[in-house]
Amino acid sequence: MAIEKGIYNILSTSAALATKNVRISFGALNQASNINNYPYIIFYRTGTDANDTKSGRSSLDVGDITLNIFSSVAEDVNDIAEMVRGMLDRKAGTFGGCIIQSIQFTSQSNLFEFNETYNQKGVYQISQNYSCRFEPSYQ
Repeated sequence: MAIEKGIYNILSTSAALATKNVRISFGALNQASNINNYPYIIFYRTGTDANDTKSGRSSLDVGDITLNIFSSVAEDVNDIAEMVRGMLDRKAGTFGGCIIQSIQFTSQSNLFEFNETYNQKGVYQISQNYSCRFEPSYQ
């Protein structure tokens, strides 16, 4: 869970996201939270490629991270997506105790969902994908 801690640290300490009142969560939004209270970001790791060495286990993993941004306002979801990309793309260093060699933005998808069940105007979503090179925490 090292890379998740690193990404959470980068996002949660952002003054820019704080001004937009963005909630950030790993895996799923807290059940006690109001899911209709936008905007928020949910992210998770979709895969990990180890880089084993001749002498032992991997000293550098590549984790694929999907980050989903939700808002009820199209302009907000786009602004937040641009902020997040600026914060993460080509980032390197130690964050949240995780040594990150590099984070690379790989793709983005824009989605919209009209929720007739709750009679809402709809939800705007942007999904971003990143490839993250990091040192596994078992080192």
